[in-house]
Amino acid sequence: VRHVDSAGSQRRTVRFTPHDSVVQCSGDANTTMNFSIVLLTLLNIVSAHAFTTPADSLQLGRSRTSTALEADVSGTPTDRSRADELFETYDVDGNGLIDRDEFDAIVSKMNSSSRRREFISVLTAGLGSLVVATEKNTFAFGQKTLRSKYLEPLAESKQNQLFPTALLSSDLDDSIWRTLKARGFSPQNTLFGHSVCADEVNMRKEQTIDLMTSRWEEAFTLGGLAGLPFAGKSGFGAYLHHVPDDGKLLILFAPHVGIDEEGRVGSLQRDGQAAVSTACGAAIGAYKELQKRGKTKEDDLVVFQQENSRQFDPQLKEIIALLAPRLKGIENSEDSIAFITYQMYGIIRELIQSCIVDTKDLFDSASEVAVVGGIMVNRRKGGDFFQPLSFESLRREQSAPDDL
Repeated sequence: VRHVDSAGSQRRTVRFTPHDSVVQCSGDANTTMNFSIVLLTLLNIVSAHAFTTPADSLQLGRSRTSTALEADVSGTPTDRSRADELFETYDVDGNGLIDRDEFDAIVSKMNSSSRRREFISVLTAGLGSLVVATEKNTFAFGQKTLRSKYLEPLAESKQNQLFPTALLSSDLDDSIWRTLKARGFSPQNTLFGHSVCADEVNMRKEQTIDLMTSRWEEAFTLGGLAGLPFAGKSGFGAYLHHVPDDGKLLILFAPHVGIDEEGRVGSLQRDGQAAVSTACGAAIGAYKELQKRGKTKEDDLVVFQQENSRQFDPQLKEIIALLAPRLKGIENSEDSIAFITYQMYGIIRELIQSCIVDTKDLFDSASEVAVVGGIMVNRRKGGDFFQPLSFESLRREQSAPDDL
């Protein structure tokens, strides 16, 4: 297609030749041409110009010459026949010209087609959004429905024994959402923070942290090894000052523990590894160190038998110091690692509460803080679980938190 415009001309003539014919359009200096209307209607070719033409200056007709715009369409006889057929469809009076009324019919048809395409585009986008929005729900439904197909009986039995009210990650996420939504929490006014172990197993897709980060749209990391809030009071202060104006804080804290297919607590078969590893390695490592120091009797653990040189290990040293006075009664427990895990929960809870209580300007920035505490149970098959142990919320005007 070649377009030639005469500089300084007060009028513009536009022609195109489908094969042996020319359709001509004349207008004043301000006239522009939307070639898509004519080309889509007569030739099924889309173009992207805009066009408006006064009623008294538009004329479409046939000619065999082209001086301003030429389109050479060397189609088959069928193509040329189709072009003639389309022209004759809109040349209602058969005079070889497309007059104003006939051109209005072309415009009407094109507008109608455009609206249909727009409707289909919106519908397609809506369906796509629906698929994305329900992806996690679909995963959760399939996880529950098909769970019996890949259940690990020994792991399931041990979990029911030691963590009897544990929830699937998706159920926990949904329960927290429904409870806090009723209190005015939303992704727009809430900043989610978590204090869980840095172990990558806790960040797996469709599990607790991933689901809640997706739900609340962003997350602040407070935790380090074993889930202790090693960000400290400075980190908590930064978290607080990132909250939306007069917004809300949501904190989830938890130690974690693995259960392998043989029902061993503290053991986890990780994807891509043949050997069994520990979870939580930091908590179990601290426990093993305390055994060496004679703080408790020897415990013949199946996992974590390797020796590690720790010249620089400040977080583990802190875990050992905090865990040491909490081992009384471990010899009478059902499972030593489960005992350690519950003790780690208590340690983290105290540290989180200390951060909240000692932050004097807490309610200068936030209107409410909700805290969810529990134990994350890592499983290789069937999804991770969360044993809820506390759910509290404190508002600006309250002296004591609500037990949710």
